[in-house]
Amino acid sequence: MRDEPMSAAAFEEQALESIRSQNLLQPGDRVIAAVSGGADSMALLRFFLRRGRELGITLEAAHVNHGLREAADADEAFVAEFCAKEGVKLHCHRAGRQTERRSEEWARQLRYDFFEQLRKKDPAVKIATAHTLTDQAETLLFRLARGTGLAGAAGIPPVRGPFIRPLLELPRKATEAYCRATGTPFVLDETNESDEYARNRLRNQVLPQLEQINPEAQRALGEYCRRAQGWLQYFRRQGEHLLQTARCGDGWSVSVLQKADPVLRAEALRCLVEEKTTLRQADLPKLEALIAGESRAAQLAGGVRVERCAGVLRWAQSCEEEPAAPQPAEPGEYRLPGGYRLRLELVEGEDCEQIKKFAGGRKKGLTNCVDYDRIRSSLSLRTRQPGDWFRPEGRSGSKSLKKYFNEAGIPGAQRALVPLLAQGSQVIWLWGGGVAQGFAPTSATSRILVIRPLEPTNKEQ
Repeated sequence: MRDEPMSAAAFEEQALESIRSQNLLQPGDRVIAAVSGGADSMALLRFFLRRGRELGITLEAAHVNHGLREAADADEAFVAEFCAKEGVKLHCHRAGRQTERRSEEWARQLRYDFFEQLRKKDPAVKIATAHTLTDQAETLLFRLARGTGLAGAAGIPPVRGPFIRPLLELPRKATEAYCRATGTPFVLDETNESDEYARNRLRNQVLPQLEQINPEAQRALGEYCRRAQGWLQYFRRQGEHLLQTARCGDGWSVSVLQKADPVLRAEALRCLVEEKTTLRQADLPKLEALIAGESRAAQLAGGVRVERCAGVLRWAQSCEEEPAAPQPAEPGEYRLPGGYRLRLELVEGEDCEQIKKFAGGRKKGLTNCVDYDRIRSSLSLRTRQPGDWFRPEGRSGSKSLKKYFNEAGIPGAQRALVPLLAQGSQVIWLWGGGVAQGFAPTSATSRILVIRPLEPTNKEQ
């Protein structure tokens, strides 16, 4: 970075420009600044003290004592004394002395849990954190080194829900210079100089090497994150559109997702998962295997489960619906639990001949057609019952419906909702299984019961 220090006025103008361009704050907002006592957070607090009236905000502060360092209590006392002197209301949280080593992620989660507690008291509050351009560069390098996708490469967003980062365009050196220029004290965290943590090694060893190649390396890395954030928003919109296109009942059509571009499909799956739970690195391959038919279900974080049945992806908990009561299989349209929807049509005369002609003798063309001349007793539309048996077209021998479901890989939670047509305990037609052996129309058939599965409309039906 440039060696000459940034003036206090230039620092404040850059922070104000970030707030305006990103629409981070509005007059009347209540803002809680996260303050550790270090140069970054103290610069943020001083900035709000100097320009808060201009922004029209109400300012408060929050401090978390992680209990990880000997100086933790002293840092808390420092922040409390500064806030009292400046008339800033301070919210404190003490974790107690930690007797074992804790990760950076543990400390981060502790802070954000406390911020969420503050938000519950006032959902409209905004939490300002002091992330800088240097933090952005370190985050990008750290994620790239571990392996990441576009979401990770987008780095730290300037705004995420109630959290705002007004200093994200400013390097860490600028915060220290601003503190000195405005007479703002700050504490030094001795652990920042240690290479025990991976992020510290990036800060102390890798970034200086990159700045020898390009003095503006931090700014270049930050610019890449801004571009990636734009790309990410575009792909998110496309992924959400794909999900809407694939929507069928309470699930998503596998066929539509299979045909989609792999990049857009991955983004759609990401949007899908994040409706329910946190997306983990291993979740996308699980869902891709589900779509490819290589598995029947995918277990995600938080006990959330996605299952595939009859060409549809569904949340497992959606299958807890009560199955529909048996009803006469009469012509008409039916909406059934589980998002299933079908129409029954009784076709005779010329229309019957047209169907047989169109099929051209190919059994596949008559998968969802029943020779109604062969129905000898009342036909019911229902779901499985004890004692049901099924002999699929082209198979030798009958089997219990339970065994068929096992062999076909139908998830257990879905089986109670799969629609079927039955004559007593004999299954004549099964959603996803087609017509039973001996019930497909022949050249002599005069009446055909056509079953039209309306959702989803895909080849697997």
